[in-house]
Amino acid sequence: MKKFKKIFFGTYIRGFVFSYFIFLMAGATLLKLPISVVEGKTLPWIDAIFVSVSGMSTTGLSTIVVKDVLTPFGQTILAFILQFGGIGLIMFVAIFWLLARKRISFRERTMIMTDQNQIGRAGIVKFVKNVLIMILTIELVGFVVMTSYLHFFTSYFESFGDAAFQSFFLTISMFTNAGFDISPGGDSLMMYGANNPLGQDYFMQSLAMILMLLGAIGFWPLAEIKQYIEAKRRKEKYKFSMFTKILVSMHLGLWLVSAVFTYVVEVNGAFAGMGFFDGAFYSLFMSLTTRNAGFATMEMTDFGSTIRVFFGILMFIGSSPNSAGGGIRTTTFLLTFLYIYSFARGREQVVINKRSIKMEAVHKSLMVVISAASLILVALLILTYTEPFPLEQLFFEIASAFGTTGLSLGITSSLSIYGKLVIIVVMFTGRIGILALLLMFRGSRKKGNNIKYPEVDMIVG
Repeated sequence: MKKFKKIFFGTYIRGFVFSYFIFLMAGATLLKLPISVVEGKTLPWIDAIFVSVSGMSTTGLSTIVVKDVLTPFGQTILAFILQFGGIGLIMFVAIFWLLARKRISFRERTMIMTDQNQIGRAGIVKFVKNVLIMILTIELVGFVVMTSYLHFFTSYFESFGDAAFQSFFLTISMFTNAGFDISPGGDSLMMYGANNPLGQDYFMQSLAMILMLLGAIGFWPLAEIKQYIEAKRRKEKYKFSMFTKILVSMHLGLWLVSAVFTYVVEVNGAFAGMGFFDGAFYSLFMSLTTRNAGFATMEMTDFGSTIRVFFGILMFIGSSPNSAGGGIRTTTFLLTFLYIYSFARGREQVVINKRSIKMEAVHKSLMVVISAASLILVALLILTYTEPFPLEQLFFEIASAFGTTGLSLGITSSLSIYGKLVIIVVMFTGRIGILALLLMFRGSRKKGNNIKYPEVDMIVG
């Protein structure tokens, strides 16, 4: 038992990784319960694990149609898996520690720091409290607004209970950028978009974009927004940190640039015959959802190959660190780009707003990009051998899994058991992060390297 504990929980990183593994298996077990599965339907273990991993990683890829296979109880279980996975399992454990008035130890603070991609442990408890308040507030407001709209202003659902349950599930799925839906047609959000006989439902799409954006910009900016509101109440000045400014500007900047690019490329393609406003709205929604949310208001197959590959790149980049999304994260993309730019200009430092970034952070960014690209290439290599689908479809599926996005070109349910296992591994890696996966192989004690070897030069490039 002691040896088992040392192997799987010997370091805080291993404890972090295997906590998520235990959680996903518990989720799969709950989804397999007879009360969770519709009578007459079956849910094989591989599919239960697939959906549990997809929910925990807030990916949204699914080998089943959720509304057809899972009962309301099973759908509720899935909603809680989305909530725990999106906010962070360790974050929720920290909340219980706080409610029980238990002192959070150094090891536990380190696990929270790893789970939330924090730079240090200082102020971690206050951070957890502020984030929890903001999340509950956003989701509660989103639930009330969506329920009221669906029940009082539309005829999508007959009863108040149906509208409320849809809102409960969708609010969680949208904020955590999960991409799962229980819509009557099982067609994501297309009942509010392309499949709506009355035209686009701009209100539902706008509400969805707000929730997706707030869930993807990062919990750090949300915590600072709360502090900003409190400062305004006290009539005090508040200055947002450089980190928050970078996260928000990167996320908004990438969103708007990708929306313009999507519209320009598809104006005579997927958006042909539409008015400017409809085409622009589709561009905004689809460019945002590809950054981790996974909801769709039109079929991905309507887009040309250029945009599908571009969406794959957006899914690879992902959302902000310490958010509900995945991918390599926007700051990693930024630091990698700035490092290449600095190298090309002959500069020794990577500078943002007249501040030099630590080279350790830059090296981590390069390692994440290289490791993530290697993971995708290896997964693609395996799937091209095990699956009979075109390369473009396989790349899109893998990029969606790693970016924990959930968009698909329609091949998820047709994957072989080997293909499903590969996607499960990629989704799990996308959730816990490349760095955590690499660091778990370190020992519990840091070994010093007392031997210094002579340096040699190497021809590169």
